[in-house]
Amino acid sequence: MKLFTRLVAALVAAALPLMTAFATTVTVQVGDNFYRANGSTGNSSAITIAVGDFVTWTNVGGGSHPTASNTGVWPTFPMRPGAPDRTIQFNTPGVFGYYCTAHGAPNQGQFGTITVQRPTAVEDARLAGLALNLFPNPSKGVVTVTLGTAKVGVDYRLRLSNIIGQEVRSLALRPDLTEAGLAVDLRELPTGMYLCSLLADGKLVSTKRLILQN
Repeated sequence: MKLFTRLVAALVAAALPLMTAFATTVTVQVGDNFYRANGSTGNSSAITIAVGDFVTWTNVGGGSHPTASNTGVWPTFPMRPGAPDRTIQFNTPGVFGYYCTAHGAPNQGQFGTITVQRPTAVEDARLAGLALNLFPNPSKGVVTVTLGTAKVGVDYRLRLSNIIGQEVRSLALRPDLTEAGLAVDLRELPTGMYLCSLLADGKLVSTKRLILQN
């Protein structure tokens, strides 16, 4: 288990540059006693982002609005005409509140909240290097299935469909059984090409083609 944890950690570290490359930036406008983002109105702003995304605060009006974290996650930074924008990357899931020290307080007056969501099961699977492998392929009916670095607690299923998209078989895949290889007997199916789809918590992760022969 320790080896598995170290492997996943190494894969996550290797994928961080890719996560940064695909991260998005949400801009929070700071003006006359307000924080606004994504078309919000009023004094407060609530946004939701994914792990690895950025938030940029930019001044769009007059006045000084020093921006503080509710819990001291970042040092209070100035936000006034002529002051530089402030950008923070959020790499930890959670809810992060902030407020203007001159015109607000935590959850009062001029304030905002940032909800950072963890990756979905599908993103976790891809990040951990999850890979569906089928062998032999072509096969005479008995196929060995492996999942690579499967994650405990995720519902994995293998769905087989024929070439016109009809589902012909669906079975649960337990990570502890597929680590060394799980034999699946498909000899009752007609020969031909099938699509084998791996689902994690009901969401498609990958699809492989499988050829069944006599």
